[in-house]
Amino acid sequence: MWLFLKKIKMMKIVALCLFSFLNFCFSQESNPAAKSIDSLFNFIDKDGPGISIGIVKDGDLIYSYQKGMSNLEYDIPINKQTIFGLASITKQMTSACIGALAYKGKLDVNDDVRNYIPELPNYGHVIRIKHLLNHTSGLRNHNVLLNLQGFDYDHMGYTNESIQKLIFSQKGVNNLPGEKMLYTNSNYVLLALIIERVSGNNIDEFAKKELFEPLGLKHTFYKKSLGQIIKNKAYSYYKENREYKQTKSLTHCVGAGGVGSTIEDMAKWSNLFVGNNSKLSYLSEFISTLDTLNNGNQMNFARGVVVSSYKNQNTINHSGRDLGMRSQLICLPDLNLAVIMFSNSEHINVVNLSYKILDLFLEPNVNTEKQKKYYSHTKDELIKLTGDFQEMNSDLGMKVFLENDTLKAKSSFGRAPIPLKEVAKNEFHRLQNSSVGYQFFNDDSSECDLAIDFGGAKFYFERVQLENIGLVNLSDYVGEYFSGELDVSYHLFIENKKLFLRIPNNPKIELILGQKNEFGSRNRTRYLFKKDQNNITTGFLVASEGTVKDIKFKRIN
Repeated sequence: MWLFLKKIKMMKIVALCLFSFLNFCFSQESNPAAKSIDSLFNFIDKDGPGISIGIVKDGDLIYSYQKGMSNLEYDIPINKQTIFGLASITKQMTSACIGALAYKGKLDVNDDVRNYIPELPNYGHVIRIKHLLNHTSGLRNHNVLLNLQGFDYDHMGYTNESIQKLIFSQKGVNNLPGEKMLYTNSNYVLLALIIERVSGNNIDEFAKKELFEPLGLKHTFYKKSLGQIIKNKAYSYYKENREYKQTKSLTHCVGAGGVGSTIEDMAKWSNLFVGNNSKLSYLSEFISTLDTLNNGNQMNFARGVVVSSYKNQNTINHSGRDLGMRSQLICLPDLNLAVIMFSNSEHINVVNLSYKILDLFLEPNVNTEKQKKYYSHTKDELIKLTGDFQEMNSDLGMKVFLENDTLKAKSSFGRAPIPLKEVAKNEFHRLQNSSVGYQFFNDDSSECDLAIDFGGAKFYFERVQLENIGLVNLSDYVGEYFSGELDVSYHLFIENKKLFLRIPNNPKIELILGQKNEFGSRNRTRYLFKKDQNNITTGFLVASEGTVKDIKFKRIN
């Protein structure tokens, strides 16, 4: 007990030191911390798309920095009032809407989703509202389903209604409710539907009344329509052949995304987690609640946010990414500190930059990474972890090997091997990025052999034995196949002794042999072929990006 109290006392001393440091940095005339932060963004062209940054301390926006243009056509610079799309940061606001309804007694997170959405198929097990909130429902990700349909994003769009119809047409799920976490936007599209059906209002109207107005967020909103006029908005850009191009979207879908906001408004929103704002304080607990999986393990993805540790500091965080834009919100409740970052260019990695900003505050006071005592594996233990792995429900390969006593991992999409640092037995993180963790499993009780955690979003891998292409007759797989769940036909054909796939809007996808009767397309999509007793191919199952499993295709000729 004495040791525990001593540890608590030391933590308080460290926190006070950090508070003093932050207050010192931002009270100096020369503002050295601000200059250090500014220098992180020297690579950004002031005449191109850029960034907007806010740092919140004790409820106040103590630092704001903008660089670049919100509109390249008219040379409009980014400022504190510029409105950015939040993308997946929206999820914590959709979660907050559910929390508000639960607080009023209108629903309960343990309610069966089908009580509110009877159109959702009965998959044999109850999917509860909390399973949607923490991404353990098992529902297939609608973005991946659209990709498998060959959706033409340049000339087509989708809405909440069309996505709901697609979700309702699925005959299977990825896993039992509560079994494991698979990050899926479909969950939050359905949460938006529940909010509207229970409240009787559109989600934008409900959020405005119950969240944004009480918190003083005057420039935060769920987008109402595709053609809505948004003053001071940042347009989204991407690079092609060294030239910036503006993204165009015909899609209007809210719940998983769809909120627009400013640095100043998001500073007020962050006070739910790091300030002294008593308004709607119950929502911070609701959003950051960590549920447990069916096996009793506590999750680190809460209800629209990730709850994780960075350099011995508890964080509440979530990022967002959409065509031509990125966003990040990371809060350190124990320090009453938050970092907010937006960019209207997809090549600016605001997540990595946000941690570099945190490092400026954390490292001068206490280097917690050096204080940790890590497990030291023997060479034989490391050798047992090496081998060929493949993402479950995907064709993404991962080769793990030993080089000069350092364990390294290289994905089939990666440019170079990534060195791993030991954390605990069979647990590692990237040497240059401790927020990405690798955990190996060497027993039959685990559902996977390797789990990689990207800041709360987990990806699951299994050991594989790859097939020899010389032993395969490619003509066995040629033919026309149809899926009722996707309402789409695929055509497989041979050209120059290689197997190709034709789908709508993509006429020629080369298929690469993986395990027996299995091919991949180098885009995290796997095709597992089924044969009858006469060794005749009858169809295949498609899995993609880890969040869609076993879409059935039947051979029709």
